[in-house]
Amino acid sequence: MSSTDGHHDRIVRRNTVIAVFGALVFLLLVWSYLDSYRNLIDTTREKSIEHLTVEYRALNQHQAALAHQVFEDKINEPAIRRLMFEAAHTQDEQRLAELRQELLERLTPLYERMREKGFRQLHFHLPGAISFLRFHRPERFGDNLWKARAGIARVNAEREPVSGFEEGRIFNGFRYIFPMFHDGRFVGSVETSYSFRSFLLSHADRYLGAYRLLVSRDLVVKKVWDDERQKNYMDSPVHPGFVIDRHADLTQLGYSFPMAREWSQERLRAIGRVIAPRVRDRMDDWQAFSVVTRQPEPVVASFLPIETTTGLKGAYLVRYAAVPSVAQAWSWLWIKVGLTAILVLLTIGSLIHLNLRESGRHREREHWLRSLNEAQRIARVGSWTFDVTSGELNWSDEVYRIFGHAPRSFTPTYERFLEMTHPDDRERIKHAVEDSLISGESYEIDHRIVRPDDKIRYVHERGTVELDGRGRAIRMQGTVQDITDRIVANEESRQAATILRSTHEGVVIANEEGRILSANPAVEHLLGIDQAELLDRFVDELVFEREETTPFNLVREQLRASGAWEGELWLRRFGNGTNFFPTLASFTAITSDLGEQRFVVMFSDISEAKAREWAMWHQAHHDALTGLANRTLFHERLERALSSAERHGELVGVLYVDLDGFKPINDTYGHDVGDELLIALARRMEKVTRDEDTVSRQGGDEFAVLVARPATVTAVDRVAKKILKAIEKPLQVGDVTLHPRASIGRAVFPDSGDSVEALIAVADESMYQQKQSHKHEPDDPPPRDGA
Repeated sequence: MSSTDGHHDRIVRRNTVIAVFGALVFLLLVWSYLDSYRNLIDTTREKSIEHLTVEYRALNQHQAALAHQVFEDKINEPAIRRLMFEAAHTQDEQRLAELRQELLERLTPLYERMREKGFRQLHFHLPGAISFLRFHRPERFGDNLWKARAGIARVNAEREPVSGFEEGRIFNGFRYIFPMFHDGRFVGSVETSYSFRSFLLSHADRYLGAYRLLVSRDLVVKKVWDDERQKNYMDSPVHPGFVIDRHADLTQLGYSFPMAREWSQERLRAIGRVIAPRVRDRMDDWQAFSVVTRQPEPVVASFLPIETTTGLKGAYLVRYAAVPSVAQAWSWLWIKVGLTAILVLLTIGSLIHLNLRESGRHREREHWLRSLNEAQRIARVGSWTFDVTSGELNWSDEVYRIFGHAPRSFTPTYERFLEMTHPDDRERIKHAVEDSLISGESYEIDHRIVRPDDKIRYVHERGTVELDGRGRAIRMQGTVQDITDRIVANEESRQAATILRSTHEGVVIANEEGRILSANPAVEHLLGIDQAELLDRFVDELVFEREETTPFNLVREQLRASGAWEGELWLRRFGNGTNFFPTLASFTAITSDLGEQRFVVMFSDISEAKAREWAMWHQAHHDALTGLANRTLFHERLERALSSAERHGELVGVLYVDLDGFKPINDTYGHDVGDELLIALARRMEKVTRDEDTVSRQGGDEFAVLVARPATVTAVDRVAKKILKAIEKPLQVGDVTLHPRASIGRAVFPDSGDSVEALIAVADESMYQQKQSHKHEPDDPPPRDGA
């Protein structure tokens, strides 16, 4: 090992120790920063769930005290117990109604005061869990609640008070159910419930966070009536097995909660989607926990399971609270990491710099040799000398590398050199060398060599001959250059040119300004213009702008930004009368060998594919008989109209049209006449509506009309009258004169509903009511003409 190599190794080892030590110091400091941050997160979670637990306990205590006070002071009175005793032991419906009315009149003032205190309902039950009187819905009674209400069943079975969260058929609540006795005999039970909304208004820390009640979806589906479920609940983004109590949702309580104006549905939904993967398993196990997230904003979410009246878990009380301290701590963490990294790197760099200065003199002494070797390596040119008399051959380091060997790894000879050449080229090489030795002239030859890994490379070899005084060759010297890349590039260029000439796709090459420099023969065929006329035109002249395609100025911007663009463009077809055709085009930016910017445009005609695509779309979205929009297209256009109307505060009208007496016409005159009638009425309805409106056939003899952006509800009615007038004009089909009639229902967004399904349902119901008013009118088919 040379002294230079030994010195270099010592410098490397010393710098390695410095770098490793600095890295360890940096990692220890980062670990301490991360540990502090984790402690902050853990503390935040613990305090948040503790805060929520305390709030919920306060709620329970407050509710229990109020419920017991109301029961003992106002309800569990002798008169009411006697009334319940009589109700439990009579089968006379008239007497039951009188007792129910007496109880209602006696306790209604109490119920009103209870509602002011946050109670949601007061409900009396007879033995066997039979509903006797619901103060919030006194018209509903007599239903058996044994299976639907586990808490009531439990009181009937155990004759002891029961409390807890429970889902009812209409809504949920914190239930307090008390058994009632008269002279020691069980006469029924009474239930008071306290809504989650009341908890928010009475106990929640409304200035610091958002609250939600997540109820088990299975519990809601099993117990709540369908219409109430749709009205009172919405899906939870946190867990598909839970739904949100819409009645008590924070975002609906902006008038009572200052913070509720900030916690919007969109904000809570975004947070829920982020934390969902972290909380679902824990919610499945009914754990009490908190999670902290920084995205989309720093928030701690606490989940507290709530027991039902059966002692099982049935819902989660969730509290969202902003934690700006977490975001600040996270920012400071990275600031500290960055500053630490800078200090460590400066220290390590300074020490390494001092070590490197020591090796400077060693590098200077060998610099000239490395420069020479590097120049040969970059140029891929090696030098050689050959003593003709002794047969001694010397190679530079680059010659070894060109032939695939480590420099100085063996002693080269002329015979060894020939063995490394390609077998098919050896005779040519021998002749070139021998002719040069005989003539004394230099030679140049391109040939192949075979490397140890069996890879073939191309080299350009030059040799000159040195003669003695008698004209005999005594010495040769020359160079070897690796020209493989040039040979491969030439071959690739030849192949590319062949492909461009034979491909059916149009290929255009343009300069940076978009001026066309060249084009393949396919362009002439596709564009209908001679190649000579195409040159020096701008690519912009070939493009035809359409609404559904990307504007060409945006294509240029993306090409400059990312170097490529691909999509659909319409191009001009020149010749006798200019027309246009769709293409699938791609633009790719390239740089020439001289550093000039170019871009390549490739395009193919997709006219036939577009035509098939349009035909398939039209078939899928239009009625085969009348050519009107079908149900699918009608729903899509109505959905877009509602979205636009919601943004701009506009109206949207829906008319549902059903022909009266169509079946008798079909039965009497045949389906051909019925089809002609449907086609004719379709044309009439299209004629009396605007282009922006949509007339659709829903099926059979039912039609629906979308009235887009009417100025008033009256305008929708005017359209309905026009359609009805057009329909009821007599119609001649063959030798039959028909007098069609129709019933039309109307719905208007937003008064009639805010969804596609709601508007169609309202219009359909309105049409049905109108049809009912026609049911006593004769619906036989009209007589033939002249009858």
